[in-house]
Amino acid sequence: MSPLPADLGDGALLRRLRMDDLDQVWELVDAERERLGPWMAWIESTATIDDQRRWLASVTGDVTNLDGCGIFIDGRYVGGVGLSQDPFGIRGEIGYWIGSEQEGRGLVTRAVRALIDLGFSELGLHRIVIRAAPENARSRAIPERLGFTREGVAREEGRGSAGFHDLVVYALLEDEWPPA
Repeated sequence: MSPLPADLGDGALLRRLRMDDLDQVWELVDAERERLGPWMAWIESTATIDDQRRWLASVTGDVTNLDGCGIFIDGRYVGGVGLSQDPFGIRGEIGYWIGSEQEGRGLVTRAVRALIDLGFSELGLHRIVIRAAPENARSRAIPERLGFTREGVAREEGRGSAGFHDLVVYALLEDEWPPA
């Protein structure tokens, strides 16, 4: 797979975020705040457009950083996805969210698949992890669909607007990708 941007099909594109995406990113985050809040700790610390600007600046300064990527349809930001790496380049973790209008179209699954390809082939990672709350069926379906192994439940490892919650831990090793 070639580096980003990646064509996800159906007019969708996965690419690194840029500072000029700020208004679109903020608009969608703010619109989806109530829906995302129970699952995502960063919602509470992203209360203003200046908070969003600081985060965006932190992920756009390094062109090799895949932690700040977005899904775009016809140039419009519709969701976030990212792959963060440990300092040694051994492990990565993928996180994601999508605006409610785009749920159920397979966009996140395709974006995660693209990041897995990049993580193993371009970054040389050995292991990629996805964590999702047990009650978040849509988020859990993605690693299950992509062949990740459910390793267990990390008790109260996540935090959202309603407090701490458990996270189901899924992992995929480089020799398990792509699935047979």
